[in-house]
Amino acid sequence: MFKRILVAYDGSDGARAGLTMAIDIATRAEAELSSISVEEHLPRYAATISEVEGAKEQIDEHFRKLTKDARDAAALAGVELDALVRQGHEVAEILRAAREGKFDLLVLGVHGHSRIFERIAGSTSLGVARVAPCSVVLVRGARTAGSGEGIERIVVGLDGSPLGRLAFTTALEFGRLWGASLVGVTVREASPLARPHALAAPYADQLAVAAEEQARAAGVAFQHVSRIGHAAQSLRDQAHESQADLLVLGATGLEHPWSPSIGGTASTLAADAPCSVLLVRPPQAVLHVHDIMVRAVTSVPADAPLAEVVERLVRGNVKALPVVDARRHLVGIITGGDLLRRGDVELRLSIKRELDPDTLRERLRTLARSEKKARDVMSRHVTTIGPEADLATVIELMAGHGIKRLPVVDEDRELIGIVSRADVLRSIAAVPRSPDAGEHLVARTARTVAEAATLDVPVVSPDTSADEVIAKLLQHRERRVVVVGADGGVLGVIGDRDFLAHSAPDTRPWLVRMLRGAAGSPARPQPSGGPVTATALMAPSLITVQPTDSLVHAIRLMMQHRVKRLVVVDEQKRFRGLIDRREVLRLLAGEARG
Repeated sequence: MFKRILVAYDGSDGARAGLTMAIDIATRAEAELSSISVEEHLPRYAATISEVEGAKEQIDEHFRKLTKDARDAAALAGVELDALVRQGHEVAEILRAAREGKFDLLVLGVHGHSRIFERIAGSTSLGVARVAPCSVVLVRGARTAGSGEGIERIVVGLDGSPLGRLAFTTALEFGRLWGASLVGVTVREASPLARPHALAAPYADQLAVAAEEQARAAGVAFQHVSRIGHAAQSLRDQAHESQADLLVLGATGLEHPWSPSIGGTASTLAADAPCSVLLVRPPQAVLHVHDIMVRAVTSVPADAPLAEVVERLVRGNVKALPVVDARRHLVGIITGGDLLRRGDVELRLSIKRELDPDTLRERLRTLARSEKKARDVMSRHVTTIGPEADLATVIELMAGHGIKRLPVVDEDRELIGIVSRADVLRSIAAVPRSPDAGEHLVARTARTVAEAATLDVPVVSPDTSADEVIAKLLQHRERRVVVVGADGGVLGVIGDRDFLAHSAPDTRPWLVRMLRGAAGSPARPQPSGGPVTATALMAPSLITVQPTDSLVHAIRLMMQHRVKRLVVVDEQKRFRGLIDRREVLRLLAGEARG
């Protein structure tokens, strides 16, 4: 949540509404609050010196009154406000103050000009929002101190982008602090000219399920809405229909996730949304666990039945499940590996998520007959971390212990969040491409992809049989096989989930038997449709990097495309290795120690 808030204040009605919103956020989030008022330069020409001095006195008095008004309004809410007065161009000075003060939220009142006027002349609010170095709230509607007005309904866009995920986490925290309800919106573009990054229906469904689980864990009322059409128009319509007080979305989307300026959807909604808009950007320097951790954590009690544990992990798209006692003290954690070792679960969780609903229900019914509880399968010795630990400590712990996620506990060992490899890498990827980024741990590194790439990956030809492919795949820790053509060019990659996701329905039961058979089941019959080869199983959509690319570039690609591994190729597209999150973290741990 936001810790340092800056509000632009010029005494106008829009600025007063912004000040009230900023005070409300600072009060609930226990954040530091500052205001900035910008004094335009005096006219270059004046008839007499006395005219200049008179004008200067009037201006000084005006800004003394502005700062007093801002401080008095904040004091009524019990908030101390630091009032800044700058001289110069309004947009430039607000942006400079936000950068220099390392604020993580900028609050701006919107004066209500028409969209046509804004297109012609621009406005201070939109000009600042487009290139601000932090998150921005554009406040619409009159808000007065002590009026009791608050945030009751929030609409948040769910697009799966890195900043979209951060936006949902922020909206969830707003919902918790204000007791507001959330409407999560996924938008699918039906046009045949839809962008290549547009959401596919299966992934949109996954986003909705994950969002519902997080909201449930946070105790926030949540409703998912799926719309078809243009993203900006769909979100605008939903905000209007929901009578939303706040619309939250990432400042950039899937197409250009690390752009220094806001994306087209954000720009459109900043100009003409029917309510206040929060455009979420990453903090300028993410250094601590509390900046990046997920606060809404799904957990289970120690006596939870095994079937309930598996269902929460599979249906909620959760990768690890902390086990807590009645006071939410952490007593253990359950991962997919724990279920394979001690839970009589034959298939990895990622594979179970690819099963059809009927098959999944049958397997859950089988597990329901088990007498095992969460305490019987959990890992009892859990590596944890505190909320004030810095990013370098997180990286070293994960790399040193070979773990993917760390529960976050307070001094009483009460569970307050969880931080994963993806959270760490997302924060690194979100570092703006600016001179300020040099202060961040990873922006200082000159590491390249070649340093993290491994060639110890099975390689097969397109006509390799499924039997041979799966034998190679399950014997290797990466659980990946690379398909290479006769010219050495990479054609695709096969993972264990691809055996299910890229196979015909009548082939799936046989493939599931093969995956289970790797543990020693009887002979595996061929499917009725004939032999299956690597070509039929591989995922042809490749995200590649070259050995000379920077490590930060590789991290950004992983986060943008939601993948754990990248294929490394040379300029001729020949296979040169695989790079994964674990090896990336190992290199970063070395950088942190150095």
